[in-house]
Formats: sequence, structure tokens, C-alpha cells
Amino acid sequence: MWDKVRVLPLAKRVYDLGGEIWASGGTSRALIEAGLPAKSVEELTGFAELLDGRVKTLHPAVFAGILARSEETLPLDHPRWNMVVVEVYPFQREAESWIELIDIGGVSLLRAAAKNYENVWPVVGPDHYDEAADLLEAYRTLPPLEVRYRFAAETFALMAAYDARIAQGFLQRPTHAEALRYGENPHQQAFFVGASPVVLGGKALSYNNFLDLSVGQSIVKDWEKPACVILKHTQPCGAAYAETPAEAYQRALEGDPVAAYGGIVVCNFPVTLEWAMLTKGLFIEVLAAPEITSEAAEWLLRHKTVTLVQLPMYSSSSWEVRTALGGLLYQRPHVADEEEIEVRWAARLLRALYSNAIVITASGQLVSAASGQTSRVEAVRLAIERAKQKGFPLQSVLLASDGFFPFTDSLELIYAAGIRRVAVPPGGKRQSEIQAFAEKCDICLTFTKYRHFRH
Repeated sequence: MWDKVRVLPLAKRVYDLGGEIWASGGTSRALIEAGLPAKSVEELTGFAELLDGRVKTLHPAVFAGILARSEETLPLDHPRWNMVVVEVYPFQREAESWIELIDIGGVSLLRAAAKNYENVWPVVGPDHYDEAADLLEAYRTLPPLEVRYRFAAETFALMAAYDARIAQGFLQRPTHAEALRYGENPHQQAFFVGASPVVLGGKALSYNNFLDLSVGQSIVKDWEKPACVILKHTQPCGAAYAETPAEAYQRALEGDPVAAYGGIVVCNFPVTLEWAMLTKGLFIEVLAAPEITSEAAEWLLRHKTVTLVQLPMYSSSSWEVRTALGGLLYQRPHVADEEEIEVRWAARLLRALYSNAIVITASGQLVSAASGQTSRVEAVRLAIERAKQKGFPLQSVLLASDGFFPFTDSLELIYAAGIRRVAVPPGGKRQSEIQAFAEKCDICLTFTKYRHFRH
């Protein structure tokens, strides 16, 4: 019992009705001092508290009498209990000795009593003491079965919440984790729990590096051709696939050579010395590939301030996990791809961008993108303007959207820009109107299999 004082009125009601009270060491002493002749559990178990009190009630002589059904026989020295009253330790992750505030015995007693509610009445904590005392006074014995059932349900619910608080406490500051330099910003503490990729040279990976590498891996992993992506703030600013690793990098860099400065480069092919020398003149924060030859690593570390990472091109996790409201959200990752290669590549890029998102690609090269817009038509406008600023001929590009077009206004902008190939998910209320407009304007409109928003 955490707070011995709060339980005294309920204990007195039990005693006044002729009940026999048993309690663990500290609680029994407090009851005796208050004038209530309580018996100590030590008399029953035959041993004193162990491990500084961490083991008191975990004994067959205690639990058998809680779990026994009415038709079952117990040994003569094993009492049968009618009521179990517990106040578990108030777990607080902020406390200096927080690990000692994880209740074991009390939770076990309550769960056992709640499981056997047909024979035992579980009373979980001070919030239930007054009602329990009133019920004892009203019935002069245990309350009816339906009341005990409700108390059992509340017990399990409170114990589930208690366990959730403990789990969240562990996640707030994991004990077995890799400490990072800092979090998303320099004033934030951060940890990584998992199998870190191998760092071949340079600085240790930061919190943001892990995020960038995860997104980069999701774009180029298991792609059938050499592919390279350059990321800034988890968003691809350059990306391309090609017939050769050199061409894939050069086309990715052409996508936005200004934004590529200081970026994260992720490749799905081995980095050789010949390929590494192509990066001369570009500041790269992190370069990741499934393999980096020793000659390439030596040259890169001699000529650049770069972190080299050996990053496998697969993900072993069957779940995507994010935090929300102090808890964890789980979802199955997206695994299916589109059939046509250019649409499939655009869809991969869209999955890495924040919705609302638009990408414009040309033969495997990311020409421009717009993401995180609250209006889809504005995302279309931005992507087109960025492509125009680069002087890219738009007649041969593919424009892809991560969501369907609710109105024809996006297609009107697309048509005016000279773009004639569009890929969008199906499902809009005006889909037939969108299709009719595209057909009238000679726009090749492809409907993808899936909508995929990233928030």
C-alpha cells in the first residue's frame, strides 16, 4: 500500500463488520498503530520481506487464496481471501529512482483478484475506497456479482493505463540506446534504438541524418536500375535512375545543383573511385551506398568533409512507427508499386514528399517538385514554375500527383504549360469530368493504383 493513511477508513469499515485484515509489513504496522489488529503477510508466508521489500506478497500462500474458485479446495494453511485492496506505486519517469516505482506485487494481486471477481472483490486505489466503504455498509458483506464485475473491469483498465505509462517512460529516455549528438535541433537530446548502419568515416550520424537516410533508402532500394537521390531536410531535391551509376548521379545533380549543396546522397549501387571523383566540387554531408570501395572511401575522406555510410538497400521492418500524443502509431509500409516504370519512379518520389505533393519527371529524372502545400492546385503551380525556371522543355515530361484532382483547375494549368502526360490516383467525385477535360485537351491521363499521402 503506497499511502497507508488513505486506506484507514476503509480498513476500519472492514474491521467493524467483523472482517479479518491481512497486510504486508509496512501497511500492517500502520494499521496496528491506528488501532486495527491487522495480521502481517509474513506470518502466512513464513519469510520476511526480501530485496529491500521488493518481494513481499509473491507467494503461493497468498495467491492461491485469491485465485481459488468456490468449488476448489485449498491447503489448511492457505486462507481464502474475499477482498483485495491495493494502491500501486505512483510511477513517475521524472523521479530519480523511477525504476523502483514500477509496481510488481500490487499489480499482480489486483490482476489475480480481478480475474477471479466471481469470488474476490478487487478494489484498486484510493479513488475507489469511499465507494467500497459505502457498499460494505449497504450490503454488510461483499457487493453483488455485477458490482464486482465492474470493479474488475476498472481494475484491468487502470492496470493497462499504468503499464502504458511505464512503457512511455522507457521510450522517453531509453536505457539501451545509441546517444546522438543532438536531436532535430541542437538543444534537443536524442537517441537511436535499433541497428545503426556502418559509418566508414566522418562524423557520427545525427538525428536528422537518420531521417534523411531512411527516406533516401525508401526511394532507391530494390530499384532495377542504378538510382541516386539527393535529399535536403528529408525531401528529394534531385533524383534519377539511369543505365549507369555515373549517369544516375549526374542527372540527379542536374535536378537542382544549388539545393544539392550540403545534401545527403543515397545510391543503390557500389561507389567506386571513378564514381566518387564525379562528386568533386560538391559539398556532401553524408554519402550512403550499399558498398563503398576502400579506394573511393580514401579519396572521399581526403578531399571532402563527408560522412560515409554503408547502407543496406532493404528494410527488415514490417511496420512503420511514429509517435503521437505520447504514444506510438503503427502501420504497415507501402509495398506495392505501379507497373509502368516512369509512373512507378514518380510514385516513389511522391511517397517521400509531404502532401499535397506534385512531381515532374522526365525519363527517370526529377525535374521539379512541390510539397507540403495546403492546396493541390498551388502545388501544381509551384512545380510547373520551378520546371520553367530551369528552362526544361515540358512537352515530354510526366506530372504526377499524390492525390486526385478535385477540380479541372489543375489540369487547366497543366495544359497551359504544355504538359501532356499526367498520373493521378482515382477516386475524385468529379473523376468523369476530369477525364473528359483531359480527353478534350489531348492529355494522356493515367490513373495510379494507390493514393499515398505523407504527413
